[in-house]
Amino acid sequence: MSEKPTREETTNARRKHIVEVAAACFIAKGFHQTSIRDIARSAGVSLGNIYNHFPGKTEIIAEIASLEAAQIDGFGSMFEKNSKDPHKALDQFLKAYLKTCSAPSHAALTLEILAEAIRQPELTVGFMENREKLLAGLEGLLGRLRNSEMAESYLSDRDAAEFVLDLIEGVGMRVFFEERKPAKRDYQKLHLAISKLCG
Repeated sequence: MSEKPTREETTNARRKHIVEVAAACFIAKGFHQTSIRDIARSAGVSLGNIYNHFPGKTEIIAEIASLEAAQIDGFGSMFEKNSKDPHKALDQFLKAYLKTCSAPSHAALTLEILAEAIRQPELTVGFMENREKLLAGLEGLLGRLRNSEMAESYLSDRDAAEFVLDLIEGVGMRVFFEERKPAKRDYQKLHLAISKLCG
């Protein structure tokens, strides 16, 4: 017989549900076109219930960063799992991250959040913390890759990691706008660019 969830677990599950539904609404209608009432209706909860968890939409965006953090941890585990084979780790990360960045739901939500962050820069805090975590893992991976090949580069591992993320995200956004899935050629070009960056 399974144990009954605690009040805290129930509250956390409800918050997560509201945030996931809100993200879907932002993707479908846009941040400013989505009202708290829309989110409540889509989530199947009362308006008061939403306000019990979040004072407004900007706080929901901040919570989206918390959900993103779990995804970032998944990418980090790729680096650790294949720490002895940096080539394999880089290949797995490149494929997984490009797939994520080019997914219509992810790309559309990213654009909505970026647009709102221009008006409210404080919204970027959680997302920048997530990016920093991802950069640290990628920096370590690129360092191991360079050491395994005894390669030299004019760029530090940190600078190379930043460029790699920028490259993948840029290609992902282009794939999104072209309304297609990442192709073999996209991966090949990214591999070539990364090998040049890393010496």
